Amino acid sequence: MSTKGDHHTVPLSVLLKRESANEKIDSPELVHGQFNQSKKGEDFTFVKTDCQRVMGDGVSTFSVFGLFDGHNGPAAAIYTKENLLNNVLAAIPPDLNRDEWVAALPRAMVAGFVKTDKDFQERARKSGTTVTFVIVEGWVVSVASVGDSRCILEPAEGGVYYLSADHRLEINEEERDRVTASGGEVGRLNTGGGTEIGPLRCWPGGLCLSRSIGDLDVGEYIVPVPYVKQVKLSSAGGRLIISSDGVWDAISAEEALDCCRGLPPEHSAEHIEAVGKKGIRDDTTCIVVDILPSEKLAASVPPPKKQGKGMLKSMFKRKGSDSSSNIEKEYAEPDLVEELFEEGSAMLSERLDTKYPLCNMFKLFMCAVCQVEVKPGEGVSIHAGTANCRKLRPWDGPFLCASCQEKKDAMEGKRGYLLTHT
Repeated sequence: MSTKGDHHTVPLSVLLKRESANEKIDSPELVHGQFNQSKKGEDFTFVKTDCQRVMGDGVSTFSVFGLFDGHNGPAAAIYTKENLLNNVLAAIPPDLNRDEWVAALPRAMVAGFVKTDKDFQERARKSGTTVTFVIVEGWVVSVASVGDSRCILEPAEGGVYYLSADHRLEINEEERDRVTASGGEVGRLNTGGGTEIGPLRCWPGGLCLSRSIGDLDVGEYIVPVPYVKQVKLSSAGGRLIISSDGVWDAISAEEALDCCRGLPPEHSAEHIEAVGKKGIRDDTTCIVVDILPSEKLAASVPPPKKQGKGMLKSMFKRKGSDSSSNIEKEYAEPDLVEELFEEGSAMLSERLDTKYPLCNMFKLFMCAVCQVEVKPGEGVSIHAGTANCRKLRPWDGPFLCASCQEKKDAMEGKRGYLLTHT
């Protein structure tokens, strides 16, 4: 039995096996399916599984899945579907290797969401959309979301993992506080005589969400800054389910996974819709994605082992933990899901900042949102107006152009963006 501080030597047979399997392990196979029940015609999807980019260490392929649940018309959903991916990719510096590119994604997703919202609002005042946007690169899954659609993950090892946030005012106290602090009012619909009905909404406008793309007519405190979650699956893979709120209002995550277990993705998406469609008057859309080891490509993810309530915690890697288990068993067991990144703040100064040196990862004199060139002395630091602004030097970025700084101030309730963009 090993004692604390002992270091195991990895058996040569294990090392050789790992090296011979590297090609297969690095590139999972993706199988997907989707199904839609349209009643209003405001749900749209984006699926692209053959995205390629040239990088310093070769050519990388990644896949993108997007769900856009529109309201007050389809304009915002259509515009976001057509432009969001390009805006996200434009915010990623060129010439990054694979690991750097993955690490840059969370920041780029924030910039892409805000730019898409800003550009759309210059074209239309009405219409808005929720967004759940998923990028799968190798075994890394990155999800950015605004609104109340949802993305869940069931790893092959079992358990349920939520990769998106719910920005409904009814259930999110932190968002209610942010909206009211920015100048909005939160309350239920008043039918007269003191009677209030329905979910909590922000006024004026009456939207029950605190984050979306579009909705300029509702208020600038409805922000497009997404919650971002990034995880790395083990080489055993897993299943993603991306669905609009109509599905999740009818069935739970566990019910959605259980009702389609053993079915291929295309049949799973339809079956989930069928189970949850009773009494639904809204559009409902479901996308199912299986992430599978290439040598074990199959029609569906095998049923996971039954797990206890502690599974959700145990499925994540614990760095530095000691183990007294048998060496062969230790190296035979698959890795567990690893959480790489999670952030949900609505403040751009927190979301567009980066721990990486600006000179290496991001262009200093480019607007961090719209990527236009900012001449020295003209850009406004993303930290301007924050508690740390007095400690800043003139070259401390990232920077925003004047238009994006105005947008940032409006989202924080500091300036009337609506008045200058009508």
